[in-house]
Amino acid sequence: MAPKVAVVWRGDREARRTATPANNRFHRVFEELAAIGIHPEPAVFDEEFADEVRDQLLTVDGVLVWVDPLHEGKTRAILDPLLRDVAARGPWVSAHPDVILKMGVKEVLHRTKHLGWGTDTHLYGSAEAFRAEFPERLRRPVRGC
Repeated sequence: MAPKVAVVWRGDREARRTATPANNRFHRVFEELAAIGIHPEPAVFDEEFADEVRDQLLTVDGVLVWVDPLHEGKTRAILDPLLRDVAARGPWVSAHPDVILKMGVKEVLHRTKHLGWGTDTHLYGSAEAFRAEFPERLRRPVRGC
């Protein structure tokens, strides 16, 4: 039997009810997973039906999470404990909330920019560092231009 992977993104009840592998912005992810013999399934998340999503995630082998940390006033305060619980019960979870906390939400872009997929990314460790360094960066010419 092909391994099953749930692809999680945020949406409302109607989006959850009507989600298919082809009718969402992740359709290419679904296509690529299917092409290598993995059965992907939509798992639309919202706090309103978090228990329903948890039950679904406990039936798959893996979970790919594409939920912004902050979206229209919502956070991952309910999703992250749900994902920790699911991962503790067996399914592989990417990106595991503890890994995200360790890496930083966007810090991974800075840390991995040398791997070829990044760009001239800067990291500011505090608001004070941002205020001190960012204006000068704006005044510098962009590399490659």
